[in-house]
Amino acid sequence: MTSLSRQRGLSLIELMIAILLSSMLLLGVLQIFDSNRDTIRMQTAFARVQESGRFATDLLTREIRMADYWGCAPDPGSIKNHLDTSDTDYDASYLGNLGNNGVLGTDNASGETVGTKAVAEGSDILYLRGSENACGGTGRMVPSTNAASLMATQNCGVEEGQTVLLANCQSGELMTITQVQGGNGGNSDKRTLVHNTGNNSADGWINNDTKELQREYGADARLLVPYQRIYFVADSAAGDSSLFVSENGGDAQELIPGIEDMQLLYGRDTDDDETVDTWTSAAGLTEADMALAQAIKVQLVAANEANVNADDMTVTDLDDDDTTYTDGRLRKVYLSTVKVRNRGNM
Repeated sequence: MTSLSRQRGLSLIELMIAILLSSMLLLGVLQIFDSNRDTIRMQTAFARVQESGRFATDLLTREIRMADYWGCAPDPGSIKNHLDTSDTDYDASYLGNLGNNGVLGTDNASGETVGTKAVAEGSDILYLRGSENACGGTGRMVPSTNAASLMATQNCGVEEGQTVLLANCQSGELMTITQVQGGNGGNSDKRTLVHNTGNNSADGWINNDTKELQREYGADARLLVPYQRIYFVADSAAGDSSLFVSENGGDAQELIPGIEDMQLLYGRDTDDDETVDTWTSAAGLTEADMALAQAIKVQLVAANEANVNADDMTVTDLDDDDTTYTDGRLRKVYLSTVKVRNRGNM
């Protein structure tokens, strides 16, 4: 009983010391938690920056490599344009220059728009033109003597209303496929691709003005789809910057978020020795100058969408202009040099 009477509990000093020790321990736990949270945010931001930058670099590399491909037609003058140039759907900006201007650019855009989309101030614009296999690599042409139709294997996926470039190593024909017949049977079936004249404006097609071909085309010919793609940086619907593309005059489509800037230099062969002699921006270059471009340097700045307390960063672009970023967002610069494979012999 005597020992119980002496137990009077903790003193105020002991209680305060216990609270202090507990607070210090809790503070340490919170600091560890906060540090781990910042680390996770930084790792997530780095992963997104890396994903956007690598994806954009891979995409542009592939597109630049394949630009300016027009089959094996010897020169633009050998391509006969069968399309009705007065048709409202005809786009003279690239169809009228088929075989030319495979690579064009705008340096340090200011007040530029692609369609209705405003290009990011100070960024570059890349124009790529060329043609792709209309059969998707799964079909081919077969001999035909009919002036108003072509023959292809049954697995060639050409569609009605599609504008195609038919080319071999002697000449080419630019036309609209107005009707596709056959190809639904066995493997031996052929598809008849009609390219008649006539008014199909209600379907949104580009009408053919003529149908007579320059020559007979056989298995050595290729069916190609001409294209024009414009790559640029602009604000996305989410308020960040993204890489956009406009194809064949259509609405701009967002491709890759997190791309804040794109800068380009063009490596030109000025003495016809099949090697790059000078690197310059698109500023002041004519179409004839751009036709000498054998390679393109692409610099991309990828950024995450939120402040992660990243250190200030100064980026020197390909024009030797410095930009300092102080908003705490994580950024990474991607630089690549790409050969235009369809130009020169290297």
